[in-house]
Amino acid sequence: MSDNNPVLRHGVYFFHDGDIIIRVEDSVFRIHRFFLTRESKYFRSMFMGNVPSRDPPGSSESNPIVLKDVTSDAFADFLWVFYNHEYSIYSATLEKWKRILALAQEWGFIQVERLCVRELEKLTIPPVEKIKIYQDFNLDPELLYDSYVELITRLEPLALEEGMKLELLTSLKIARARELARALAPDGATSSSGPATIELQESDIQSVIRDVFGLQGPGPAPVTNCLN
Repeated sequence: MSDNNPVLRHGVYFFHDGDIIIRVEDSVFRIHRFFLTRESKYFRSMFMGNVPSRDPPGSSESNPIVLKDVTSDAFADFLWVFYNHEYSIYSATLEKWKRILALAQEWGFIQVERLCVRELEKLTIPPVEKIKIYQDFNLDPELLYDSYVELITRLEPLALEEGMKLELLTSLKIARARELARALAPDGATSSSGPATIELQESDIQSVIRDVFGLQGPGPAPVTNCLN
């Protein structure tokens, strides 16, 4: 926030029927507190902790609630989740979902966090980058199963820059899994289509990943009853 810059109403998230006014950096947001308080203890305690007065924090542009340690752009991204005009369609970049996820975790929005994970799962993310993101945000490691499969079955080992992005233990586990996978693969067996990878039985892949990473991988197909 800069004391030298004018404070302006946000171009999108300033609603005249909003019931809470929040300043982030040099932007003022007027929004509906319901979206923030229905799930987040952080915001419930913030709003309920105001001492009754004629002009409590958040009731006017001259006395807004001030959020620190967040940018106005990131806060606007977060509000987009609630004010999205496309209803159930959420189309955003990887970086935008990361910003939203960071705030959801910081402020305790469990449902927003789940939305972020669902949308991240729809994106095509390189395996090393996905592993780093999911570990940084402490997301379900089972969701990384396919990323580990891709890394241990490809012909090329981790590049130096890839290994530097990951935790040391993760890089060592990937190297170990690659050794085990190659010990199980028939000599010289590689895929005949798509990116060059070693050929392994699915059961062997699952065994390696289970032993090295502790992941169960995809379960058996559900049993269905066919009634004539």
